[in-house]
Amino acid sequence: MNDQDNLKSFSTDTLVDAYINASRMNMSKEFLTLLLDEIQARKSSFFQESLEGTS
Repeated sequence: MNDQDNLKSFSTDTLVDAYINASRMNMSKEFLTLLLDEIQARKSSFFQESLEGTS
């Protein structure tokens, strides 16, 4: 299992909290980007599902 697969098991709220904490701790940009990519993918997916539900 890779890091991206591991992130899928966490709730979006947990990922946002992790991103905030990691940025405060000056974690690597690669780690922050990985978290941010997953958060944005979920946001995109949620938005797409919302659009499909209203049409």
